[in-house]
Amino acid sequence: MDDKQIKKLMKPEFAKNYEKYYPVKTLRSLGYERYVCKKCGRGFWSQTPRDFCDEAECSGGYRFIGESLTRKKFEYKEAWDCYVKTFEQWGYVPLERYPTVARWYEDLYFVAAGINDFQPYVVSGELEPPAPAVLEPQFCLRFNDIDNVGITGRHYTGFIMVGQHTFNTPEKHVYFKEEGIAQIQEFLTKGLGIPAHEILFHEDVWAGGGNFGPSIEYFSRGLELGNQVYMQYEQLPDGFRELKTKVIDMGAGLERWAWFSQGLPMSYDATFPKTMDFLYTKTGYRPDPEFQARFAKYAGILNVDELEDAHSAWNDIAGQMGMSLDELKGAVYKNRALYAIADHTRSLLVAIHDGALPSNVGGGYNLRNLLRRCWTLADQYGLDVDLNDVFRCHIDEFGSWYTELKDYGSLFDIIDVEKKRYDESKQKSQNIIKRMVKSKEAFTPEKLVELYDSQGVAPEMIKESKPDLEIPEDFYVRVQARHERREERKVEASETAGLPKTVPMYYEKPHEFRFEADVVKLITPVKVVLDRTLFYPLGGGQAGDTGFMNGIKVKDVYKQDGVVVHVLESPLPADAKRVVGEVDKDRRRILSAHHTSTHIVNYAARKVLGDHVWQAGAEKTPEKARLDITHYESLTFAQLQEIERVANGLVMENVPVHVEELSRTEAERRYSMRIYQGGAVPGKVLRIIRIPGYDVEACGGIHVDNTAKVGFIKMLSSERIQDGVVRLEFKSLDNSLNEVQYHDRLLKEVSDLWGVGYDDIPKTAARFFNEWKELSKQNKDLQSRMVRALIEGSLNSDTIDLSLPSGDFGTVMKAVEALKPRFKGKTVFLKGDNFAYGYSETVNVKEKLGEGYMNVTGSEREARAFKAKPKA
Repeated sequence: MDDKQIKKLMKPEFAKNYEKYYPVKTLRSLGYERYVCKKCGRGFWSQTPRDFCDEAECSGGYRFIGESLTRKKFEYKEAWDCYVKTFEQWGYVPLERYPTVARWYEDLYFVAAGINDFQPYVVSGELEPPAPAVLEPQFCLRFNDIDNVGITGRHYTGFIMVGQHTFNTPEKHVYFKEEGIAQIQEFLTKGLGIPAHEILFHEDVWAGGGNFGPSIEYFSRGLELGNQVYMQYEQLPDGFRELKTKVIDMGAGLERWAWFSQGLPMSYDATFPKTMDFLYTKTGYRPDPEFQARFAKYAGILNVDELEDAHSAWNDIAGQMGMSLDELKGAVYKNRALYAIADHTRSLLVAIHDGALPSNVGGGYNLRNLLRRCWTLADQYGLDVDLNDVFRCHIDEFGSWYTELKDYGSLFDIIDVEKKRYDESKQKSQNIIKRMVKSKEAFTPEKLVELYDSQGVAPEMIKESKPDLEIPEDFYVRVQARHERREERKVEASETAGLPKTVPMYYEKPHEFRFEADVVKLITPVKVVLDRTLFYPLGGGQAGDTGFMNGIKVKDVYKQDGVVVHVLESPLPADAKRVVGEVDKDRRRILSAHHTSTHIVNYAARKVLGDHVWQAGAEKTPEKARLDITHYESLTFAQLQEIERVANGLVMENVPVHVEELSRTEAERRYSMRIYQGGAVPGKVLRIIRIPGYDVEACGGIHVDNTAKVGFIKMLSSERIQDGVVRLEFKSLDNSLNEVQYHDRLLKEVSDLWGVGYDDIPKTAARFFNEWKELSKQNKDLQSRMVRALIEGSLNSDTIDLSLPSGDFGTVMKAVEALKPRFKGKTVFLKGDNFAYGYSETVNVKEKLGEGYMNVTGSEREARAFKAKPKA
């Protein structure tokens, strides 16, 4: 079941037995009583009797705009400082934020909630938390809210989720439901200074990241100020079970606290006021304050996730404001453009800083959506603003708190490349739109999503050519849904189930290659499990060892659930109890060198290209190694050579390669999230490969013990294998020497063949190429004249059926265009190499050509055909 299904299933159970699941005792002691909303049916707690909960949709919208309901007006970071000061009295420890790219967590690309920082290992109880009770200002990304940004006033694609987390283990209780809700209430009333009777607590269910539990949302005057989740259960394929570690997972949008205290119509002016002032000044447009104050009351009702009938909701608001629907949307959408640009650029700034890149795949697709939407909105409303200037505003404003953002690396180069791609896509999109409008194709919501997703055609661009187009209010939710469909993991039966884990001697004794071991089990006559082994199994992109076992060739080695399986070329005797294994030393030597070379090349690529470079994949074989890196454009040959130069500089530094095992928490604390170069690494203990001063990675591979032992690193090639990912291939040790000598032999052969020195090869090749081009041109001219002559020579007949000695369709068509006026009254069939042309005023040439060709285009009177059908 997905998160929505879990919530739907558990909501009635939690509501029915609310005294079991919610902190009833504390809520009553604070003077709150339970009521049931007459509109939505949820349970809620209030100090004063009321019929409706405080959701904006149920309570009549936001009722704090223009009001002063806190003890003072809090600025953005000031609200966080107040929160920390309140909670430190109970022993909570404030933490630094985690990166938005969740490289430590296999199931996520971007962090969407503060609890993701501690999933899966801390929440599951496998690892100790940084402290029993923690707070964190975690920047989160949520792309399903794109449509709401700038309209509801409270939604962002990137926001700070204020976290309150406690970790209660069977051995130690910290704080849970009763204490947790009391602490939040004290912060709200004493920290922020909101009167207790203005606060309502709503019962709810939360699910995410494989866990779920009851939750209490807290509201004031129609605005949700936060949500305290009591994480008690773990989702399983066939149900759920209680977690050993029970967690308070309180999440609150910091933006809302500052907004609520200031009572402004929109939260964006409270979150990044300097950036908004810049946008207002630069564009010469500032939202009308009177309109904003009136509209803000209703803004919270327009959440596309909650609306069943968006059109009716907009109509109702327009009626209450005394405006036509077009007038209302016109004003709101133009205001939204400014707010969305400010929000989207801040999200992009943080995500790109943390190592994500705009692209057309994975999480990068969402970033490209944001960036292109900024340019589309600016074009749509004629906003004269350079996004680079908006980024600089955020770097200055938000960077005063998140100081690491001031080191923005390749940000502006990335944006520049994306702008060029956007401009190219825009021209292509305009051609598609013209064609579709001319042919009167229907622009259904499904077609709009398909056009955007597959062709990059923004609906706003279509509306310029087709003003009556209705863009769905939840357009970007629909786009997002196409990219969130994922297959459920299939859990296959393990062939090693029930077997003890194999002792991996290859880590402790990397320079030993002969060993004795006991046979644990013959899975099949050629699949052997031993109690210990020196054979390294396939893993981490490194090929497995080969060798011999009792004289029988070991052709493959792999690991499953900690059990190493050796695959033999022929059966091991069924009664074998003990074996002698011997690892192929030369193969191990080159694999180790290639693995360490991969770490060295990763460092060199980062040094040459920028800190946005992360490993996106790798493979090390005895022949060569490859490293896939994140980068926003193809590499030049000069860049590839510079990576080679930097990599070999590190090789010659003769730096020791250290291997250490650390707890996951300690490794992250000591070396940062940069250790997760190859993605999430399982386990409580991480094996860290460190080249001091250059590179540190969590890695399970076998390495040399000094950079000098990889020998010379020869870069072979670079290739952009997908949007945002470049593949580097290289060799080391004897393989790199062989590669250099191979290229030397090629140069020698060319030098001897042409009778020139090495230095003269390029200019000689250029001369030969130019001569070849000239000869080709002459040949084409001769061929063109010959084709024309053949056709002209046949024009005396009424029916012409010619096979032409030309493999070039363009040459034939050039002759056709020149001679077509003379085809009148004739039937003409011209056939070339795998193509044909037909013209007739009496014969259906399209049908006729279809008899012999697979692809036919044109009309009954004139057609072209390609790809001849195989003869029977």
